[in-house]
Amino acid sequence: MAALLWCSDPHVEDCVAVLRSSRLALKKKRGMLKRYNLIPDDPLFPIAVRKTLMPKKQGSTIKIAGAGPSGLTSAICLAKAGYAVEVFEARREVGGRFIGDFQVIENMSMDEDVLKMLKRIGLSNNFFIRPVSQGLFYDHRLRPQEVKSRRPFGYFIRRGTQGDTLDRGLLDQALAAGATIHYKARIKPEEADIVASGPSSPDGLAKQITFTTSLPETVWVLFDMDISPGAYSYLFVLDGQATFGCAITQDFDHINDYFDRALKRFQKIAFFPIDEEKTGYSFMNFSLKPSAKIDHRLFVGEAGGFQDYLFGLGIRYALTTGFVAAESIITKRNYDHLWKEAIGTAQETSLINRFLYERGGNRGLSEFVRRAGLGDVQDYLSGWYAWRLWKRLMLPLIKWSWREKKRCFHSLPDHWCRKKITAASLPQLGPVEQNPGESSE
Repeated sequence: MAALLWCSDPHVEDCVAVLRSSRLALKKKRGMLKRYNLIPDDPLFPIAVRKTLMPKKQGSTIKIAGAGPSGLTSAICLAKAGYAVEVFEARREVGGRFIGDFQVIENMSMDEDVLKMLKRIGLSNNFFIRPVSQGLFYDHRLRPQEVKSRRPFGYFIRRGTQGDTLDRGLLDQALAAGATIHYKARIKPEEADIVASGPSSPDGLAKQITFTTSLPETVWVLFDMDISPGAYSYLFVLDGQATFGCAITQDFDHINDYFDRALKRFQKIAFFPIDEEKTGYSFMNFSLKPSAKIDHRLFVGEAGGFQDYLFGLGIRYALTTGFVAAESIITKRNYDHLWKEAIGTAQETSLINRFLYERGGNRGLSEFVRRAGLGDVQDYLSGWYAWRLWKRLMLPLIKWSWREKKRCFHSLPDHWCRKKITAASLPQLGPVEQNPGESSE
């Protein structure tokens, strides 16, 4: 029986062995739990029983600023451990920054599979999640390359306010565990124990649309620096629902132009009508830092600059930092030690990967696409995250040449971030409101 166990008793191993060896009567389990102060994540132990065994810790209310994946993961773990948890969400509902779009939890930067990670950190799969192990990569000349892998190189999830989205699933888990959510509510920074307020300024920018389509299941990614400078554009189709997007890391003022050009390029591959369209924008935050704490506050997810800088796939980092922040509070271990052990090296490697990705230009990306199709694409992409000696030697040079020397808007005072030309104007983060007269769903 899988269990999430928090126990300071030196005989915990004996207790765990007994719990896992046989399905004892609930009464016996309750007695052992009281004795060893364990919290099971086991279907035999409903929330009501868990609350009876582990009453809320007096005087230990944890306040979390933000109800994104990192904040809700912290809330779930802390509430299960008996803490009173209050989450303050600035928007009127969880997932309000998104439009029902498909996103990817990457399965390349770590050896542990995403599904095993979710189980380890105590999260249930009560949301849409689907493995992806094949697709088509295109270079700037629209030359296709089929890519395949034995094990998934990513998992699709959906983001937004309704249905089977990741946001809604984590919200339901947090509420079931006993957390309280306050909507359209902000707290002063010094009042938060965990800061999960999302990105503050863009190190990457994406424009996306969602729509219904008759296209078959599709995973297409186009690598072309001319229409997606520094990043890529993509079309994902699952169950008749499509997400098309264009991501960039440069020239943010012209995101709409790049998006339109990217869409025309994809229409050359295969024409598709766009019905019931929704539009939204999203930012990506990335920084390197010696600490993700300010006083007692723990910064998680993109509020702390935790992101895979190569492809901008940060959900895995959000869930991980949300979990280790809770672990730090519960076990009294140092938060900085925990996140550095979990993802510190991967963050630094992603910066080097981003430098190589951009320096190669379209010629380098064509070679990237070609090599991705030669063998197992998951193995190939995982190889990019290997921490090798030559990468260690490159890191100080990249940090020196790319360092932002002017004032920036990242949350942590002591950090490294990339220099960039500030855009004259940026689109508002989140869904684009429909104009009067446009149809609504």
